Amino acid sequence: MRAALLIAVAVMLSPVSPVPLVFIPLALLLLAFRTSDWMAVGVAAVILALGFTGRTEGMEWTVPRAWSLIAGAAFVAVTAVRGREGLLGRSLAAVGLALGAVLALGAVRPGIVRGVDWWIASEIRRAAMVAGGILNRLQAADPELQAQVASAVQRWVGFQEDVYPAMLSLATVACLVLAWFAFERMSGTVRSPGPVREFRFSDHLVWLLIGGLALLVLPLGRAAFRVGENAALFMGGLYLLRGAAILVWVAATAVTSVWTGLLLGLVTVFLYPVALGTAFVLGLSDTWLDLRKRLSGNPPGSDL
Repeated sequence: MRAALLIAVAVMLSPVSPVPLVFIPLALLLLAFRTSDWMAVGVAAVILALGFTGRTEGMEWTVPRAWSLIAGAAFVAVTAVRGREGLLGRSLAAVGLALGAVLALGAVRPGIVRGVDWWIASEIRRAAMVAGGILNRLQAADPELQAQVASAVQRWVGFQEDVYPAMLSLATVACLVLAWFAFERMSGTVRSPGPVREFRFSDHLVWLLIGGLALLVLPLGRAAFRVGENAALFMGGLYLLRGAAILVWVAATAVTSVWTGLLLGLVTVFLYPVALGTAFVLGLSDTWLDLRKRLSGNPPGSDL
């Protein structure tokens, strides 16, 4: 998985600033595992000082830093206990642990979680109003088109308000991977993220997708539906990326010239619904079929 892709995922999906999601876990990693290196400790202290000075009132300052601390601390704990596990597996476990901590906090102090939910929803609506205003100005002469745009924006806002936990979780996984590679580089281990075509994760996570889909179908109420919606979207994103990795793997073996690669790229862009659907199906079926191993005859690459 390349660093550019990780950065793109973090920037596009995170409903909060991704900067603390990378640097605060990095600082915690340095403090936890490089305590004998005064330079590393100094860098961690500078990162935390810059991140937590100049506090302002409101959740815009508090929420990104609080979530970064929780996720970073969970990542340090998982790494300390399961250090030999693949990086992606540790990142996923850390996000799960962090979500569990937030749910536990919500059970004790439900007002805090409701406040965060309200703030993120208001930020999504504010961004949608700005985007809708820009689109309306571009189509000022067509009232019917304006109404269609407004309706589409409202539907998208409602969807984002429901699934932002899944989007934040996916972005956090990407940020934790970036933080670990930055930690390794500062520790003297120069290792870039592996190629996209080797992306994979534990096959047992398919049960999270199955459970999410079950909650979507069963009439268990609004809260259960939202949990299922987020679980299905989170796993759908992972399987989509896994399927894209398989397509990249196939393309790497099938592309024989620049022109062939350009043609495949154009087909993917213009037929993106088909490409996305194919990627998801391939990623999900890879759970049982291990397509890259079958096609190559070689053992599959390990995860990050």
